[in-house]
Order: sequence, then C-alpha cells, then structure tokens
Amino acid sequence: MDQNRTTAEQEKRMLDQFAQLTEIDRESFDERKAADYLKEVFAGEGISLQEDHSAEKTGSNAGNLYGIFPSTEEGAEPVLLCAHMDTVKPGKGKKAIFQEDGRITGNGKAVLGADDGTSISCILEAIREIKEEGKPHRLVELLFTTAEEAYTVGASAFDVRRIKSKRAYAADIDNVMGCYSMQEPTLLSFRVEVNGRSAHAGFEPEKGIHSLLAASRAIARLPEGRVEGDTTFNIGLIHGGTATNAIPEDTVLEGEIRSAVHEKALAFYEEMKHVFEEEALKIGAKASVEKTVHLTAYHVPEDSKALLAYKKVLGDLGIGLIPYPCFGGSDINVLRRNGIDGLCIGSSMHFAHTTREYAEKEEMMQLKEIFKELMLLS
Repeated sequence: MDQNRTTAEQEKRMLDQFAQLTEIDRESFDERKAADYLKEVFAGEGISLQEDHSAEKTGSNAGNLYGIFPSTEEGAEPVLLCAHMDTVKPGKGKKAIFQEDGRITGNGKAVLGADDGTSISCILEAIREIKEEGKPHRLVELLFTTAEEAYTVGASAFDVRRIKSKRAYAADIDNVMGCYSMQEPTLLSFRVEVNGRSAHAGFEPEKGIHSLLAASRAIARLPEGRVEGDTTFNIGLIHGGTATNAIPEDTVLEGEIRSAVHEKALAFYEEMKHVFEEEALKIGAKASVEKTVHLTAYHVPEDSKALLAYKKVLGDLGIGLIPYPCFGGSDINVLRRNGIDGLCIGSSMHFAHTTREYAEKEEMMQLKEIFKELMLLS
C-alpha cells in the first residue's frame, strides 16, 4: 500500500470514484449495475458486500448490500454507515462535470446523483485512507440500500437483526456541512376510491350518482397544503370518469400526509377519511379509503450518543453543528424505528432531485473526514 499518498492524490481518487459511480444508471428499482459495481470496488479493499433477498419484496432488480470493515481492536463499539444506491428520475445518462470553481455539475439532462453518490464515494475513500495510514478503527458496518427515494422501501425490507451497531449515520441532507436532521416526519400515502353509478349525462343524468361530485365536495372541505405548522396534506392524483357524456361512476384520488408528530398524521388521516365517507353518503355513493405508513416521525434527543459523537467530530474538524428540522425522510427513519440511534447528516448535494443538482469538492473532502473520524478510535 502507498503510505505516502498526498492529499491531492486522495482527492483525485475520491472524485474519480464519484465520476465512475455517477455514470452508472441507478434509478429506484433499477440498482443492479450499481450493486455489482460496489461489490467489486469494496472487494478490492478486502470488504465483502453481501446482497440480501429484499428484491423479492421490493420489486427492485437488486437487493440491499451489507458488509463489515473489521475492527483493529476487539471490543470497540461498532458504528453503521448507511447510504442509498438509487437516484430519482431522470437518472439515466448522468455525467459528472468538474467546474473550475470546485463545483461538480451534471449535464443538465439528468440528475447528478450526488444524492447519494457523494456519500458512497466519501465512505469508500475514508476506508481507503484509514487502511493506508494504518490507523486503529472500530468495526464499521456498511449498508447500501435500494429504493430509498421510493419511501425507503429497500431499508424497510432489510433484516435489521443483522446490525450490531447501536448508532448509525446516513449523509443524506441537501444543506450545509455540519447540519443534521433533528427530526424527520411521519409520511403516509393514501388512496380514496369513490363509487357512484353511471348514467347518460344527456338522456338521464338524474339516474346517475356522480362520484366526482362527492369527491370534489370532500376536497373543498379539507385544508390543502399546510394544515398546521408541523403537518401538510396534498392530493396529487385524481382520475375519474370514462367519457364526457357519462356520469362518472368511479373516482380515484391519491395523495400524502406528512407530520412531525406521528399522532397528528394519523388523526388528520381519520378526519380526511370521515369527510370523504360523509360526502359520498350524502348523494348515495360509497367511499373506500386506505393508507400506507412509509415513515414514522422521530426527534433526536440532545443526549443521543450518535449526536454527541457527531458533535465531537465536527468540533475536532472546526465545523459548526447545525440542527435542521427536516420534513423529508431517509433510511434513518427506518433504523430509528427499529431501535438504532441513527443520525441523518449533511452531504455535498445541492438542488437534489433536479437536473440542476451539484456537489462541491471541498464539501466532499469534509464529508470524507467526518466519516473517517466516526470510524477511528479516539
């Protein structure tokens, strides 16, 4: 091993790694090539990434990857580093373009994939440097998930009983270095189906039961957007009817509810359900409402060991700690739901989920150092 690799050489290696990963198409549920690639590059570092059978549940063409970077000292507290392999759409034909000002942009035709490619690249470089420098480190568990962008489907299908660590980190926030999610919300999706009766709209409209009318009256009674400061409601899809001259027999609506308080999300869902059922009943229709809870809200306590360790690392690196009340979700929701003290931290991603997405070299170097310090024995 090269014990004398310069910082510039380390940076180039990490950025080259990121560029290679960027060019791999890996939209949610299509992570096969990324999984095979990561198995190969981590094997080159002596780390075997084992693929689980979650694809049978998730519908992805790949499973989650789990591996261990063994500790140099028996009995040292382990730590889990988690990142997701997938990207949102449009994610095909990605390319990393290195700008003179230090930014790494995409080609404008697809997302860059800094979400979450910067995290994966920084974890790998941190491990390489620890090995080259021969520094003592704790046991590090690695979890690379599928379909995180699709409501954490991959992580939810992973057998968390395999995890030994009591604390975990995922760098998956579009913000500044040093930030962390002090909270993440409950997120549930819902589907409403209103069933009426079809009839010819011109010849005998009085014989029909207008499902869309019931649905629209229910929508008018519900607050759209921000219900309260910590709860949001949105109907994003509506489909109903078969022709302009027919009373629509069936109308289907789909949407989501988010809340920083789990109980509030469930309570508003019940209120919404009641409103649709009531308006349907008024005109003789029927409303069927169902939900799926994808994420469960959490709040990181001030005495969280994961938070305290992160705070110490930031202090050693001269980076300020920034609490961030996040309203998105991450794999940390899943880990915390299963009793693991997880923390979602800032990564080098900006304008994530858009074709304007970019990363920054300096931030990636900082993130690599953060991961490195979290792995080392102090």
